[in-house]
Amino acid sequence: MTTKDKQLLRRQAYRLATLGVTVENERSKLKKLIERGISYDDPRVARALERFQAAHLEWTELEKEHIRLRRKLGMKC
Repeated sequence: MTTKDKQLLRRQAYRLATLGVTVENERSKLKKLIERGISYDDPRVARALERFQAAHLEWTELEKEHIRLRRKLGMKC
């Protein structure tokens, strides 16, 4: 494994961790709106759901890329 590969793995791992925090924050915001009884049709809920889904999709795609790279480099996932 080259130094460049190691750096990429570290950057991806760091980004996954920070994205994970973002996903959980967005999930929490959405949950709070729902718990407060705000309707699913409310624009605030729609925006919160959109932000959560965008963050979750970004995390999922990066995770797939990270796993592919680890496998390519012969590492356990």
